Amino acid sequence: MNPENLMAGVEIMSVCILLVVALIYIQTIAKKRLFFHTERIKSNIEVWISHIILEETIEGIEIPKKFFRMLNDPKARQVAIDELIKCKKNFSGSVADNIVALYNKLGLREDSLLKMKNKRKWYIQARGIQELYLMDQKNLLTKIYRETNSKHEFVRSEAQIAVIHLTGFNGLRFLDVISYPLTLWQQIKLLEQLKLFGKKEDLSDRIPKWLASKNDTVVVFALRLAAEYQQFAVKNNVIDCLVHPAKIVRTQAIKTLIVLSDEKTPFMLVGYFAKEDFENQAHILNSLLNMATDDQKDFMIRLLDAPDNIIKVKAAAVLVNNCTNGMQVVEQRAAIEPEPFERILRHVKSVK
Repeated sequence: MNPENLMAGVEIMSVCILLVVALIYIQTIAKKRLFFHTERIKSNIEVWISHIILEETIEGIEIPKKFFRMLNDPKARQVAIDELIKCKKNFSGSVADNIVALYNKLGLREDSLLKMKNKRKWYIQARGIQELYLMDQKNLLTKIYRETNSKHEFVRSEAQIAVIHLTGFNGLRFLDVISYPLTLWQQIKLLEQLKLFGKKEDLSDRIPKWLASKNDTVVVFALRLAAEYQQFAVKNNVIDCLVHPAKIVRTQAIKTLIVLSDEKTPFMLVGYFAKEDFENQAHILNSLLNMATDDQKDFMIRLLDAPDNIIKVKAAAVLVNNCTNGMQVVEQRAAIEPEPFERILRHVKSVK
């Protein structure tokens, strides 16, 4: 490469570096200005909102024009929504009512509604739904309910939480229609939302329908509800789920049956034991550790011949903890067959 070309390359590289530095500087300045602009808006809005919501009622209160002018800025409107939601979470009673009334009076409800209608950007749609239910917009329940079976997971998740937030246990009616799976995380969130209502609800007329759903995750969630709210009236429906074709349903049915257990439950679990896979068999034996009696002794002795050593260990633990002379049974087996029963014996003695 001759010196002229080398010098030209250096000059081009220098120009490119200067352009990159200039762009970074411009972006930094723009972000800094945006930050301080947002902070000024936030500070002003906090002052106005704090003054207004602490009035006995906002009916008849004239909101300053300066406040409305500030809300001409879309950023200011979003800040106002965020501040109102934050305040709503921290207050109750008449103050909370004033917050919702101010949200409506400022026309911010329409902003959230536009977000909810945004089908092209799921994260904006989900945010709109969240804003509307947190601000108790019960008159939009029908529109929100339509999104409980949205094709996008996060949109339907927010919608499902929303209908429960707005209507309590009656909001569970979306289980009648949803075709998409309920993730484990979503089931946990829904149960947390229901706990906010703080009462034991009778779901015995609705759970059987959900247990017959073609959506396996709806069946699992219905079983969780039966366990969480101790719906003893649907116990026979729970037992029917022990032969469900989906393993996740059978696993949850076992767990729910244990919660709703009575003196017949150990017989029931033993009866279904051979039909289950290793994971569910292990879970059954873990539960029998707390409920087995001498009626299950012969079955546990037979399990000492199981091909899997973990099953042998768990059966031995049930024998030792729940059955008459269970320790002697395991000791005699260890004398006849030292491997693996000497190790099993040491284990059950250490945890007894």
